[in-house]
Amino acid sequence: MGRVVYDIETYPNCFTACFSPLDSDGGYVFEISDRRDDSAALLRYLETLRLMVGFNNMGFDWPILQYLREMPNAKAPEIYEFAMRIIGCEDRFAFIIWNPVIAQVDLYRIHHFDNRAKATSLKKLQFNMRSNLVQDLPFPVGTFLSFPEIDVLLKYNVHDVLETKTFWFKSQDKIKLREAIEPLWMNASDTKLGRNYFIRELENAGVQTHTRPEDGGRKQPIVTQYPDGVTLGKIIFPYLWFQDAQIQQALEVFKTVKVVDTIAPDGTLSRCANLPTGADGLPVVFKEYKFTLDGVEITMGLGGLHGSIERKLVEGCGIILDLDVTSFYPSISIRNRVFPAHLGLKFCEVYQKLLERRLQTAKGTPENGAIKLALNSVFGSAGSPYTCFYDLAFMLGITINGQFLILSLAEILLRVPGVRLIQVNTDGITIVVPEDKADEVHELYMAWQAATQLPLEANRYSRLWIRDVNNYIAEYTNGKRKRKGCYQAERDWHQNHSMPVVRMAAEASMCDGIPIEQYLREHKDPWDFMMRLDLTKTSRLVLDDGRELLGVVRYYVSPTGHSGTKVMPKTKTKIHGKGHAEAVGKRGEWVCTACKKVFKRKEDWANHADKEHSSKIAIAQEYSGEPINYDMRYYKGEAQKLIINERFIP
Repeated sequence: MGRVVYDIETYPNCFTACFSPLDSDGGYVFEISDRRDDSAALLRYLETLRLMVGFNNMGFDWPILQYLREMPNAKAPEIYEFAMRIIGCEDRFAFIIWNPVIAQVDLYRIHHFDNRAKATSLKKLQFNMRSNLVQDLPFPVGTFLSFPEIDVLLKYNVHDVLETKTFWFKSQDKIKLREAIEPLWMNASDTKLGRNYFIRELENAGVQTHTRPEDGGRKQPIVTQYPDGVTLGKIIFPYLWFQDAQIQQALEVFKTVKVVDTIAPDGTLSRCANLPTGADGLPVVFKEYKFTLDGVEITMGLGGLHGSIERKLVEGCGIILDLDVTSFYPSISIRNRVFPAHLGLKFCEVYQKLLERRLQTAKGTPENGAIKLALNSVFGSAGSPYTCFYDLAFMLGITINGQFLILSLAEILLRVPGVRLIQVNTDGITIVVPEDKADEVHELYMAWQAATQLPLEANRYSRLWIRDVNNYIAEYTNGKRKRKGCYQAERDWHQNHSMPVVRMAAEASMCDGIPIEQYLREHKDPWDFMMRLDLTKTSRLVLDDGRELLGVVRYYVSPTGHSGTKVMPKTKTKIHGKGHAEAVGKRGEWVCTACKKVFKRKEDWANHADKEHSSKIAIAQEYSGEPINYDMRYYKGEAQKLIINERFIP
């Protein structure tokens, strides 16, 4: 009892609040408008609650309800004015009430959607959750609503509550983890949850991580700063040395790089990496370093390295061996005694105890999950001056040395005749090993493991379809598959879940020999064909029948649909304008792949493709899973773009 999901809406002449119990159907609707005033009933209802679940409720909904609790006679205009103050405030924490009188669970914060890189609206989640209705705000903010429009708003408000409730049930793994570890951290993101867990372990070990101002204000993290910057030559491990001339040259270059962090008065962090001054006497800005290793271009930066063969099928040319360092960053810190200067050597001791504890706890348990988050999040916080782990030399000591340690593993194994490099990334490598060299390679990487004290996990693939280092399908010798990037059908909540059938069809074609068209024709789930278009406040989708759509639009490509144009302040772009057509050839002879017509200019082909081959779209904002008339040519063409057939030849 007393546990609800809720959402509010506010307009100049209308305020609504909807609630639905977590453990039953139905709910309650309250309205404060020109036609009725439920404020007293709403306040009485709030007194019966002990837990309220929402979406961005910590930053918006609850502060408004708390305002209403403090100003019980407030009417819709006053509530709206307060809401606009929240929306217009540049400080996103200014109105948050950290200790609300009624416990709040904010799914927006738990999933870290308040991070710019993961920003996700409830409307995008409606698409990703395959909701029957994807519905945006029915009226522009600031509209004075008529009584019939208020009824529409109430229906929309109820819909949002039910969608939030659905997301609550889909978030139970995160909810249960937080309930088991520390309920007070319920609204922390995974990163913050792991960081808090590690901080608690440090403080239990007697390490001071924060200070509290004399005036009793908010505690501040202890950090280590380097006003003059960090020269990488001072933090690179002295035992690193290479026989390969190109890797050794990279090492020498990195030793001369100087990294400086500048923190502005408003707290904004800017990071700059410089090489010694150039001919003009000015520092040379360092972004990345590239060289070739075994025919593969390697790119190194301040954060990590990567390199890969591209668009190749690796099969039948030896053993495909993948080597990854387990808990890479924690292991580097522990084995080499790299730690934030202000936290001391105890940091490494706590790190090691947590690593050992995780190995002793069962996978899938809350304790194991919390330790995993702690191990992973600490390093991710090392570059942020707002956490107690901030130490630029510590962060770079892990990332830079980590890159060269992986390169040392690659160099050792590539000395074996016939071994070929497939890919290298931040924490591991993939190689092809001749059958008769398997024992020699095993001895070498075990020797590397003993020398560096970095634990390796070895896996064998039977086949590997690799577009690049971030996009591939790897098939293990037991038949299971690992999918990355554009081949990953299941995605995180903050990602776009558009047309997974394309990725499925490409995999079926490459891995199982099923023709793309056959797979698409036999695929029975129409949801997998759906696509998402995200329109900003300054853009809209205009269809050829005159309809205009805003916000998040769900659609699929169909021969019986409409052409659509995305209209922005200065440009117009037709959605899937060229459809399934592509241009191949050379200057003066551009061939349309769809109809084989030849054009002298690519611009002429583009106009032709836009007119003759542009794909039509069918809007599916309200959809219940019924069969659809999709454009086979379009989805087949998109799947074909993912196909890799060219074999890797050692």
